[in-house]
Amino acid sequence: MDERSFFDKLAPTWDENEVLSTPDKVRFVLDYIDLKPGHKVLDLGTGTGVLIPYIAERIGPEGKITAVDYSEGMLSRAKEKYKDILPPPEFMSLDFETETIPGTFDRIILYCVYPHLHEPVETLRWLRSVNLDENGIITIAFPSSPDFINNIHREKHSESDILPCAQKLADELREYGFDAVVAHADEGSYIVNIRK
Repeated sequence: MDERSFFDKLAPTWDENEVLSTPDKVRFVLDYIDLKPGHKVLDLGTGTGVLIPYIAERIGPEGKITAVDYSEGMLSRAKEKYKDILPPPEFMSLDFETETIPGTFDRIILYCVYPHLHEPVETLRWLRSVNLDENGIITIAFPSSPDFINNIHREKHSESDILPCAQKLADELREYGFDAVVAHADEGSYIVNIRK
């Protein structure tokens, strides 16, 4: 089963099984992203939209959320859940590693997405050069430690989906020319920020 079909199949029960993204944990992660009223936010790999209401409460009705996923099943759930939220999210079904997203954004968030990227460095370069505003931040984040994520991926995916510790990832990204820093890392969260 390919990855898209895998997530389409999981979509109907995703929210009841995703127990890590509690409101407190999501808000904690977003504290390190410095969202402000009016920000334009790109939520890549939005899934069923777990971040959407928390982004919306920070950027307010004058902000903009663009929620992207290539799983139609996941995106369909997100659209249904957040059809009445303000600001109304723009939902886009596409593979952001191969298709261009129009516009520039103050914040680009890859929440629980990084291990699924096929070409992470090239994808981040493209996002930084095409979609990130001059003072923007790209955030790679998880509501847990890499050990927890890697245990799940070893069971359900492949070894290529393994996530390094936050410091190692930031160091590797700096070697590729990114301004990457560990914003926070412990057993309960993993946050790496990349500035333009």
